[in-house]
Amino acid sequence: MVRQNKSIKNFWMIFFGTIAALAIATAVILTTALSDKVARMRMSQVTDENVYKISQENNYKRALYSACDSMKNIDANLGKIAVSQDTGHQVQMLTDVVIHANEVNKNIGEMPIEESDNLASCQRFVNQTQDYAKYLLGKLGKGNQLSDGERAALMELDDVATRLYDVLEEYSESDSGMFITNGNGINNVGALSESFGKVENNAFTYEKLIYDGPFSESVEKKTLSCDGKLSHEDAAAKVAETFGEGKFIGEINNEGLLYVFETSRGRVLTDCTGRTVQYETYAEPTGESNVDCAECIAIAEEFCAKLGYDVKGVWVSKTQDAVTYVNCATVTDGVVVYPDLIKVAVSSDGEVVGLEAKAYLINHRDWDVSFGDVSEADALKAVNGALRVTNTAKALIEKNGEYLACYEFEAMMGDRQYYVYVDSRTGEEAELFKVIQNTEGYTVM
Repeated sequence: MVRQNKSIKNFWMIFFGTIAALAIATAVILTTALSDKVARMRMSQVTDENVYKISQENNYKRALYSACDSMKNIDANLGKIAVSQDTGHQVQMLTDVVIHANEVNKNIGEMPIEESDNLASCQRFVNQTQDYAKYLLGKLGKGNQLSDGERAALMELDDVATRLYDVLEEYSESDSGMFITNGNGINNVGALSESFGKVENNAFTYEKLIYDGPFSESVEKKTLSCDGKLSHEDAAAKVAETFGEGKFIGEINNEGLLYVFETSRGRVLTDCTGRTVQYETYAEPTGESNVDCAECIAIAEEFCAKLGYDVKGVWVSKTQDAVTYVNCATVTDGVVVYPDLIKVAVSSDGEVVGLEAKAYLINHRDWDVSFGDVSEADALKAVNGALRVTNTAKALIEKNGEYLACYEFEAMMGDRQYYVYVDSRTGEEAELFKVIQNTEGYTVM
C-alpha cells in the first residue's frame, strides 16, 4: 500500500510538473502565432486621436484570437482522446485540454463581453470540461482505463466544443469582431455574447470535449543546411529556368540562408544552392474550381518534378478561396515518407500559385522504410473498434526526433475523420490526428 501511494504521489508530481511546463510553452506558442494575426487587423474608423482606442482594440482582438485557438485545440483533443487506445497519449491530450480550457476562460475574461445566459453556459461548459479532464487524468494515474461511457461523454463534449469553436471563429473573422473601433463603440460589447445564441439551446446538455495534412509542421527548430553554396547570380539562373528572369532582392538569414527573388510570376525564395524553398504568386485566384482533386495532384506533382523534387500527392484539401492545397511527399516502396513534405497550392484554373518545400529540403535523405514484425492485422487491433477504417497505408513518421515505420489507418466515426498511426515494431498507437474543418479548409490536429 505504501508503494502504491508513493507511485500515485510520483505520478501527480510528474503530472503537475508537466502542466506547468506545457502552460509556459503554450503561452509562448500562442503569443508568437497571434502576433501575425494582430499585425494584420483592420482598424476601420480610427484616427491618430484614438491611440487609447487602438491599444484597447489590440488587447481585445489578441484575447479573441487566443480564445478561438484554444477552443480549436480543445475540440481536437477531446475527439482524439475519445478514440485513442494509448494511455500515455491520453494523458498528454487531457493535459492539453486542461491548459487550453484555462486559456479560454482567461481570454474571455479579458474581452468586453456583456453578461448573459449564453456566455454563462459557455463558461460553465469550459469549466466542467476542464474538471472532467482532471478527473480522467486522476483515473488514468491510478492505472485504470477509460470506460465506454467516458468515451461517449468525451464525444458529446467534443460536439459542443466544435459548435463553440465555429461561433468564435466566425465572430473573429467578421466585422462584428471589432470591439470598439468599428464605429459601434461600447454598444458592441454584447455582440459576442449574442453570437453564442447560435448554439442550440440543448447544446450544453451532456453527461457528467485544412489545408494542412498529417505532419505538416515537421520542421520546427530545424534549419536549412548550406552545402555547396552558390552566388545569388547563379541561384538567379536556376530560378529563371522555372519562373522566368528574377530580380535579386536580398538575403534572409533566419533558420538557414535564403535568397529572395522577384519574378513576373511572383516571389521566389531559394536556399543557398538555388533550390526553391518557397513560391507565392502575385495573382489573386477567382471563381469556382474547374479542376478536380486528381487533376490538382497531377499538376502539383508535375510542378515539383520541374523543381527536381520526386514526390507524390498524399493529402488534398479544398478551400473556399478557389485554391486547392496538395501535400506531396516522397513515396518509397509504397511507404509515404511524411518528413519529406512539400505543400503546393493549385488555383481554380489549374495554375500553381504557391509552394513550400522547407520540410523536404531539411529532411530528405535515403530513408530506411523497413517495417517491423507487427502485421497490418495485428496493428489494426490497436485502433479503437468504434472507428470505421476507410483506408490503410504505410507511412514513415517523425515523433520526438525518432522516425517510426507505421501503419496509417484513415477512419471515420460518424462525420468525424481521424488518422491513426500504429508502430510496426511495437504494435502501439504512435500518433493520432483529428481532421478539423474551418474557413481555411481542413486542418489535421
